[in-house]
Amino acid sequence: MLASHGTASYAFPEYTSRQKALKLAGVLEKGYFKSIKISSVFVKNIGEDDYYLQALLSDGSSRKWLLNRIREWTHTDELILSNNRALVFPSAATTDFGVLEKNDFYRTALNATAYVKTFGKHDVLEGKSLVLGILRFRILQEDDSNYLKTNKHGDRYRYVLELENGTHEYLTYTDAFLLMQRSALLEEVPETVNVLRKSYKVKEMKKIPLRLEDELHDIWRFGIEVVFDKPIMTDADKFPYRVVEVKKKDLNTGRLKSSFFLQIVFPNAEKRTLVKGFRKHEYLHQVKIETDKEHQKRVILKAMVDPDVMDLPPYVEVTDRNSVVVNYYRSQNRNLTQPPDLPVTQSPSEVPRSVFTPDKLETEFEKKYMKVLVLLRDSQQQQNMNLRINTYFKTLEALKKASLSAENDIQITRALNQRDVLLKTLPKLIIRNVQMTILAKKLDQQETKVDPELSKELLAQLAQAERYASNEDQQYKIASLQKILR
Repeated sequence: MLASHGTASYAFPEYTSRQKALKLAGVLEKGYFKSIKISSVFVKNIGEDDYYLQALLSDGSSRKWLLNRIREWTHTDELILSNNRALVFPSAATTDFGVLEKNDFYRTALNATAYVKTFGKHDVLEGKSLVLGILRFRILQEDDSNYLKTNKHGDRYRYVLELENGTHEYLTYTDAFLLMQRSALLEEVPETVNVLRKSYKVKEMKKIPLRLEDELHDIWRFGIEVVFDKPIMTDADKFPYRVVEVKKKDLNTGRLKSSFFLQIVFPNAEKRTLVKGFRKHEYLHQVKIETDKEHQKRVILKAMVDPDVMDLPPYVEVTDRNSVVVNYYRSQNRNLTQPPDLPVTQSPSEVPRSVFTPDKLETEFEKKYMKVLVLLRDSQQQQNMNLRINTYFKTLEALKKASLSAENDIQITRALNQRDVLLKTLPKLIIRNVQMTILAKKLDQQETKVDPELSKELLAQLAQAERYASNEDQQYKIASLQKILR
C-alpha cells in the first residue's frame, strides 16, 4: 500500500502530511536504527502541513527525523523495520512510501516461472512488455559485481533475477516492491502468452527490392529482411524505430556536421557472428546490424538517412520465415508526408547469527533444511552416478521447499547458496555420467544404441544440465551427447 506530498524542488522533501506521518510512525515502531531498537515514534509539525517524526530509542536517546534522512537511512540499512520488512520510497520527488514484505517476495520469486519485464522511461521501448522465462532468483552477495552498488536514486541493489535468455535483472527493495504491486512475477502463465526463453540470434540480412505499393498515391516500398535462427514469437510493435542525430567535427571546416541514423530496435536478440551489411539500398546508406552496448540482448538495424527524403515512417512486420521485415517508403505525393518521430550491507542483527536459532530448534525451515542435509549425505554416499544425480534433483526440490519456509534473510541465503553449489556441480556430473554410460556400452561390445528407457532418462538429465551449463564448452558437450542419444 502506498501511503503523497509533493515538492517543487528536486531535493527529496523533508516534511510530509499529517496522515502519512502517522502511518510512517506506526511502520517504524519496533524497528532498529543503527542496531538500536526503536521504542516509539511521535509525530510533530512546524506548520499546518509540514510534519516530521521524533523517535525515542531503547538507549534513552531522542532524535528528530526528517523524511529525507529516513529515506537515506533505508538505503544504507541504518534503518531496519521489524519482521523482515523493508521501507521503500518509490518516487524520488514525493514522500509516498510502501513496505516490502520480504518473506512474501521471496516466496513469490522462488515460485515464479516467468517475469513480465516492462521497459522504463527514456527507453525507446518505454511502456512495452516482454514475458521472459526465469532461470533462478538470487540474493546478492559479496562476490557479485553489483553487490553494494546503487541505482541513480542511491537505492542499493539487493537481488538478481537470472533469466533464461541470458540477461540479468538487478533489483532494489523498491524494484521488488513495485514488481509485487504489478504482479510481474508469474507462477502460472496463460496458454495464450508467449514466454521468451531464448534470445533470437541474427543469421543474415537480405535486401527487398523497390516496388510500387500504391499507384494512386505514388507510394513505393522497399525493405530489409533480418533473418533469425528461430520463429519470432514477439509482436511487431515490440520492434520500434527512432531517428538519431550524430554530430561530428568536419576536418576541413572545423564545424560540427550532423548525420542522421534511422534505427530499428530488436529486443531479446543478439549477434554472435559477422552479419554482412550493405553499403547502400535506395535512400539507406551504411546499413548494418549492431549490438546495443547499453542494453542486454538487444541489437539495432542501423542506416544513415537524409530525413528530407524519408517521406513516411518505416513499418515492421513479423514473417513465418524466422524473420522480421522492415519496410521503408518513398513518395512524391507531399500531401502524405509525415515526419518520423525523433524519437546490503548486512542487516543489523535482529536476525539470528546462524541458520538454526538456539532457542527454537523446530521451526518449519529447520525441519525442511534438515531433510536437505540428509539427502546430501545420502547422495554423496551413493556409488551409482545415475542414482546420485537423481538424489541431487530431489535435494533441489527440498531446497526450494526450505527456501519457501524461510523467515529471515540468513535462512534463505543459506538455502539459495546450497542450491547454487548444486546447480554448478550438476552439469559436470551429468555430462560425465552420460559419457561413461555410452562408453560402457561400446566397451561391452553391445549395440551402441542405449536402452530407450535409459536414453529417455539421460536426455531428461541433459535437458536440466543445458539450463544451467556455465560455459560454451559444456553446452557443446551437452548438444553432442543429445545428438548421440537421439
